[in-house]
Amino acid sequence: MLARPAPTSGRVLVQALFVFVVQACGAGWHRPGDLAPGALPARQQVQIWHQGRVQRWHAVAITPDSVSGIPYLSSVDCASCRVSLLRSGVDSLRMGDPVAGLWRTVGLVVGIPLVAFAILCASHPGGPPCSD
Repeated sequence: MLARPAPTSGRVLVQALFVFVVQACGAGWHRPGDLAPGALPARQQVQIWHQGRVQRWHAVAITPDSVSGIPYLSSVDCASCRVSLLRSGVDSLRMGDPVAGLWRTVGLVVGIPLVAFAILCASHPGGPPCSD
């Protein structure tokens, strides 16, 4: 049986960077711990799973026996749009922020090439691609 060579520090760094980038992108959907009754921040997006379907709400309010919110595509000020489910009928909840995930992804897509370009120019001053 052949022994597998130990990973080099460069390879470990690349793998760690890959994990960081993967975690930085996306909405960051996560299951909250036990939710106490009360209102969540109005713009907090919540995925409500029930009867094998998912709905995305914001302006979510939680009571001891129900969960209510406004469908995500409706304004948070639309009181007549509010829908409610019994807590016993909710399979699970996930909270996330897709808008922040979009900006993190844009930052990484733009930021990583800029950092690489800056390092390249700092290590090779006056030569291509950094020359006038």
